[in-house]
Formats: sequence, C-alpha cells, structure tokens
Amino acid sequence: MDQALLVGLAYKQSAEETFQSLLELEALAEALNIKTKDKVVQNAKEITPKFYIGSGKVKEVKTIIDVLDIDIVIFDDTLSPAQIKNLEKELEVQVIDRSFLILSIFSERAQSREAVLEVALAQKMYMLPRLIGLGNSLSRQGGGSYNSKGPGETKLELDRRKIVNDISLIKQELEKIKAEKIVSRKQRVKSQIPVVALVGYTNAGKSSLMNSLSLYLKHDSEPVLEKDILFATLDTKAKRLQKENFPPFILIDTVGFVNKLPHELVRSFETTLSDVVNADLLLHVVDGAAFNPLQIDTTRRVLEEIGADHIERLLVLTKKEIAIIPPQLDEDYIFMSNRTKENVDVLVDAIYGHLYKENRIQVLKIPFDQGQLYSRLKENNTILETKYEADGTYVRVILSPEQTALYQTYIVKS
Repeated sequence: MDQALLVGLAYKQSAEETFQSLLELEALAEALNIKTKDKVVQNAKEITPKFYIGSGKVKEVKTIIDVLDIDIVIFDDTLSPAQIKNLEKELEVQVIDRSFLILSIFSERAQSREAVLEVALAQKMYMLPRLIGLGNSLSRQGGGSYNSKGPGETKLELDRRKIVNDISLIKQELEKIKAEKIVSRKQRVKSQIPVVALVGYTNAGKSSLMNSLSLYLKHDSEPVLEKDILFATLDTKAKRLQKENFPPFILIDTVGFVNKLPHELVRSFETTLSDVVNADLLLHVVDGAAFNPLQIDTTRRVLEEIGADHIERLLVLTKKEIAIIPPQLDEDYIFMSNRTKENVDVLVDAIYGHLYKENRIQVLKIPFDQGQLYSRLKENNTILETKYEADGTYVRVILSPEQTALYQTYIVKS
C-alpha cells in the first residue's frame, strides 16, 4: 500500500471543519488502497500561489515525508498545474489533489459503457491543463505510482492534441447515449409514469433504500449492490414499482455525491445526472446515524449546479435502528430503517402523496360492454368502490388530471 500524507488548508473554514474534510479524504484514499500515515492542517488567510500552502509548511511537510517514509502527498483541494509541479520538485514525492483521487475511484468503479465514457471524459478534461505539472507523477514507477489510468489503457497519453481529439470523440459517443435516453424519456412521459430519483451523499444508503422499496412493493428483481464503501456503483439503476391498486412509478438510483466533487466530473456526468434533472420527485437520502448537516448542504449544492434544485424533494433519513437521538432539522423528514423496514410503508405513502397530490376522486359510469375500461382502471388506479346498477357499473376511483380528461365522457360526479 502507498503511504500517504494528507494536507488541508483552513482559509475559508475553521481548522476543525478542515480536519473533518481530511477524514473524508482519508476514506477516499482508503478506497484506492492508499494508507494515510498522518494529516496536516495549515491555518491561513489566503492561498499561496506557488505551493498552495506556505513555504514554511512545505518544509514541515518535507520533514514528515522523510520521517514517516511517505510515498504520496494528497491535498484536500484542487491544485493548479504549477502548484503540482512546484510541490513535487520540493517534496520529491508524488503530489495529487482530491479531484485526482475521486476521478481515480470513479475510474475503478465504472462498469457500464456510459459510466466508462463519462469517467474517461472527466479524467481527460482534468488532465489537459495539467500535463506539465503531472508529468513526473504519471511516469514514476514504484512507490506513489497511483495513476489516473483510463478504462482499457495501460497509461495516459500525454500528447495534448491526442487528448483534445479523445475528448471530442467521447463527447460524440455520449451525445448518442443522451439521444437514446431522450427517446426513452419521451416514452415514459407518453405513458404518464412519473420518475422518482434517489439522490444524496455517497454511502448514505440509497441502494439499500431501493432494495427496501422493491421488497415492500414485491418487485421480483435482483437486489442492487449494497456495499459499505464510497461510490460502490456509478451506474444508474431503474425499477418500475407499483403499490397494489395504485399507479406505477419509476425509481432510479444514481451516482452518490461527495464534498468538493470535481467540476469536470459533474460536467462529464451530464448524461447520467440527466435522470435526476428530469425526475418528478427527489428522495434525498441521508445517513441518520452518522448525521452530518454538511452532507445535506453538499447534495443541495450539487443539485443546484446541475439544475435540479427546483424539483420537489423529500428528505429521507436512514439507519433509524442504530440512531441514538433523532436529528434536529428545520424541515420535515421521514426517519426509517432499511434493516428493520420500519417506516418503509410511511415512505411509500409519502411518495404517492407527492406524486399524485393533484389527483381527485371521480365517479364513473361504465357501460357493460366497456369491460376492458374497468380492467384498465383496476390495474393502474385506486378503486374505492364498485356498484353494479341496471344501467352500468358505477366506480369511485382516484384519477390524475390527465386521466380525468381522458375519461371525461364516463364521469358522472367529482
């Protein structure tokens, strides 16, 4: 395992907040089998252009590297190409930043064609302005040799023109996938099936929640991967779920967020995140046992960045079975457990309440020769009462505004 030293700069936040961010950085490093030996936090009023941290702190870091036999130094913020070059010259070890680390994790986790292309695009967009500064890092072998290897590549080609050409080709491929998704989305709109998207911090329990809802609604499919690691999956999973005698909805599980998510990654994952932007309801999933309000703020920030902050959002806290005290929040939330299934039913009712709040109870008179109409209503709607009279079948049923217009001919009372 590479031995790492983590470095943070507290200039827009407190030293304690910076240290908490370094703890998260340690977890990110661990996901790549990099062991953290020590952490360093510098308090400063501004960034030092040459080294990011002060020259005196650089000397201190150099001493720690020699004493602890450090292979790699990881900075908690994004470094400029010149800063990487200057730091590597002074410290004589590989220097990377949080963005490089996250991109490397995504590279290892990507499986679907879409995710592989998006990660490759993000890596190349990140590398393009940093070719000079990262030259030594990428060519070094042995200790501290963790490289940002693109999918299917043995090394990253450092020729600028090739990278520019690769970026153009990858964007063309992603445009094709985007066009396919638009066609699929239009079909869903035509079918009037609403979409519910799971969003939240990585490892907050989104995949577990998807499995819980699938089990509760008796969806006969393989459960999605649940693993206690950061960014366990990058690929969007979708399931068509339906409560008995209720309309269906599509539930999608998307990539998790993290603090200081690289801008290149957000831009390159536009195709995947389009599922979130076009959702009808967002389930904002938060770890209720290890509650951290900063994670809620991070998710809100990313949603705003991708243009999804206008979508109705339902806050869901998980791990109720091990939470000591309920978190105190200014907004309403549902506190549930994926392990014991407590309040899963409450969540399902809340989902339907949000998706179908404009629905109304209508009374329809269905002629006896229109039996297929009754069957369709029974399959896709909540029927409250059925009466068989001499002139037809009277049905009290919950209809959406679109369905009300569709069945207007048969409505006798609202």
